Amino acid sequence: MQCDICLRSPSCRLAFNCTTCARNVVHEPRIQLLQTLLHSEAIGQEVESHLGARPAASKKKATTKSPEVNPTWTLEQTIGEQAASTERTQDILSHVEALRKETDSMRIEVAKRKAKLLRRRSDLNSANDALSQREAVAIDPVEKGLRRMEHRWDAMHIKTAESRVFLCREAAQLYGLQQRKRKRGGPGRDVYFIGGIPIADLRDLNNASPAQVTTSTTNLAHLIHLISHYLSVRLPAEITLSHRDYPLPTILSPISSYISRDVPFPGSTPSHSSNNSPSASRTADQRSLPRPRPLHLDRKLSALAKEDPVAYALFVEGITFLAWDIAWVCKTQGLNVGANSWEEVCAMGRNLWQLLVAPPAPHPGSGPPVMPGSLSRPGISRVPTSALSNVPEDSKAPSSAMLGHFSHGTAHSFLAAAAGTEYMRGWRLQTPVKVVEKVKAMLLSERTGAEWEILEGNEWEEDGATAAPMTAGGGGEAFHAGMKERGSGADGHHAQAKEGSGVGGEGGGDGMATGGEDGGGKGKGSSGWMKVKSRGGT
Repeated sequence: MQCDICLRSPSCRLAFNCTTCARNVVHEPRIQLLQTLLHSEAIGQEVESHLGARPAASKKKATTKSPEVNPTWTLEQTIGEQAASTERTQDILSHVEALRKETDSMRIEVAKRKAKLLRRRSDLNSANDALSQREAVAIDPVEKGLRRMEHRWDAMHIKTAESRVFLCREAAQLYGLQQRKRKRGGPGRDVYFIGGIPIADLRDLNNASPAQVTTSTTNLAHLIHLISHYLSVRLPAEITLSHRDYPLPTILSPISSYISRDVPFPGSTPSHSSNNSPSASRTADQRSLPRPRPLHLDRKLSALAKEDPVAYALFVEGITFLAWDIAWVCKTQGLNVGANSWEEVCAMGRNLWQLLVAPPAPHPGSGPPVMPGSLSRPGISRVPTSALSNVPEDSKAPSSAMLGHFSHGTAHSFLAAAAGTEYMRGWRLQTPVKVVEKVKAMLLSERTGAEWEILEGNEWEEDGATAAPMTAGGGGEAFHAGMKERGSGADGHHAQAKEGSGVGGEGGGDGMATGGEDGGGKGKGSSGWMKVKSRGGT
């Protein structure tokens, strides 16, 4: 019979397109399944009828057993349950036996491992004991050797420091570094000489002679350069000594120092700039050269300040750098310059004399002096008792154990190491910038507030009777003769510079510069400094 919807026969094997075809196909199998279920139910009822049908109440309460159950079925059921229980018991017993055997084997294994661990621990203890003994035997000679080497190293360092001290003091003696103390109760300061020339103090530069300043700074530059070489310390501000095409020493700022380049003398032309060839211009170093600071004067400092302020500033910076270099070397060797005031740096001669010539200061206490870096050693240099008697009680000379101790040339007591850095950290004058500013301000204020006026030859003649005793002639010669007597030596020079009465304050300085740059140009009495109250009242 064809389908009314898709018009296909029931035996068609094509895919279904409608529900009617699907229903027709599954109709026969459903009828067969129903028959099979009915047959199975009939057989089950027949079996239950043979074994004993359960009452209707047992269907509601499945847990309650009916008294009318067949004894044979009950017996068979009990026998089956017993057999299953026996089988489960056997399985449990066999499993327990297997666990027991495994436990016993594990106990045996644990016992074996414990014994093995005890044996290994005993071997380890014996090996450690033997190793400790071998270590003690091996380390003891090494430690003794290290101690001997360290002792020899310290002894060699002490000998090196003694040699440094000897060389430095011999150099100071050869350069003629001396002290001339002022009279007790007199004005001025102690005067220090090098090579017979008074060493200029930065506080007295306005009244200093140019020839004396140039000579003393040149000698100081040579001496401090030699001392730094002997002490194996590198000066923070590099000093360039005089050599070929470099007539006078100069000094560089700390930032421009040690650049390993040839710096020309101030005012001269660099060698590479004189060659104008293209190849030379290509190979020449185009970087700007540092500007060295001069350490010489060709005129009075006050005149230099008026005529050439740039050269004046460079000279003041240069001589301040030199003084700061000396103070830095003093600090590295145990003399704390600048601890109280920056003016301590200005006294270059005093600082060098206290470092090199003055005997070591007596150390308080009975024990040896303790040096930085936790190194306690006896004094390095021996000073005669006669020399100690000439030292004032308030001398600030460094301890002998410090002089020659720190350096840049040895690994022992290396100045750039932790101990040296910690020692230098407490110094107040780490850079010379503040000192340069203070010196410039001090010199400027001294020139501004001194009320000094320079008088030329015609102005001396205009003053007539007032200037007559001091002009050229008998009176002038007598005046200069008297000033020479008063100004012979540096004590008179500093005393007159401090007093500042009339012309005598500068006359002593000119008298000491006789034969220098100022002595050949003008005659005596032709010009000079004079303090005047009022030009209108004369």
